[in-house]
Amino acid sequence: MKNILLSFAALSLFFIAACKEEPITIPDLSSGKHRVLVEELTGVQCAQCPDGAIELQSLAEAYGKENVIIVSIHAAQQFSVPFSTSQVDFRTNDGTELANYIGAPLAFPTAAFNRWETNGSAFLLPSLWASTVASQFEDDYKLGLYLTTEYDSTTRNLNMKINAAPENTLSGDLRLSIFITEDSIVDVQQVNLVKVNNYVHRHVLRDVVTKVDGDAIGALNGGQAYTYEYNLTMDPKWVAKHCSVVAFIHRGGTPDKIVLQTVETHLKD
Repeated sequence: MKNILLSFAALSLFFIAACKEEPITIPDLSSGKHRVLVEELTGVQCAQCPDGAIELQSLAEAYGKENVIIVSIHAAQQFSVPFSTSQVDFRTNDGTELANYIGAPLAFPTAAFNRWETNGSAFLLPSLWASTVASQFEDDYKLGLYLTTEYDSTTRNLNMKINAAPENTLSGDLRLSIFITEDSIVDVQQVNLVKVNNYVHRHVLRDVVTKVDGDAIGALNGGQAYTYEYNLTMDPKWVAKHCSVVAFIHRGGTPDKIVLQTVETHLKD
């Protein structure tokens, strides 16, 4: 159940005149180092996907887990169909729609890195992952993005506040997307030739809070601060202490879907 409230600070002279502007606390604006969003397509019957997950985890540890943010989308076509012994069906309508929005995969395992396209595809095979991650750190859109959460374990209400602070003006079809992910889910997974019953599934996409292709936010003016606030009632099946919120600002597909900045915050139960 989604209850969404968006508030924008210093968007235009009209809004400044019409609304009382409240001060926004922003951390060090120089801390907007470009981070990498990894959207991995996976499935419980994808035998080679666990090897891909290990490689992605190694990249995250090499560059820092706060700098390489992984989301595992269980939308690897027939490979995502649960086993008869599966306790959880990791597939979601949002995940399927999201995978289709990002692009068509060539094979599995596969992952998108800031939705950067190589040879016309955002979903890349493992041979390209290491070099693509490295190249993404060379780009810097000078965009500070900060995320704070408040979670009530009684009502399971989650409040999410995203602050954006661009150093320079960013124009075009900009959008904000927010994901809920869950870690440490123990269930069945095919690992090469073996079906493992106690496999630990990580970074599992549980919900897309915004529209799947992102909520339009318009241009971001350099030197100004923007706030976006969302509320969500957490599904009772999700274990809150293992959940995280991933927020990112990206282009909407005209002409590209490039992710400009991303941030992740773990819930405090």
